[in-house]
Amino acid sequence: MFPFKLQITLIVLSILLLFLLINMIKKYELQLRYALLWIFLVFLMLIVSIFPGIAFYFTQAFGFETPSNFVFLLGILSALIIIFSLTVSISNLANKLRQISQEVGLLKNEIEKMKKN
Repeated sequence: MFPFKLQITLIVLSILLLFLLINMIKKYELQLRYALLWIFLVFLMLIVSIFPGIAFYFTQAFGFETPSNFVFLLGILSALIIIFSLTVSISNLANKLRQISQEVGLLKNEIEKMKKN
């Protein structure tokens, strides 16, 4: 089992992170669609910190040596998922920016043609 102090620290950190996320969403500093993954991860961290037996169960089920290895794997996978979702968002925004800049260029060209006539 987790040491009690570590368990309390993880619960407090999870709750603080959840309040920070909700506060940022309320102030429109973070869009809800990007925050959903973070909220899911915070709830997962909160559940594992409240019920540490879950980490021990999956450690034995997947054959990890220690629960910390399982937790590190979850952290790395979570970071990779967040990076992938941000990469997809950046790619979509880059495509939209390219399309908008092409449209602005075409409009400028039409305006210059109209000024010459």
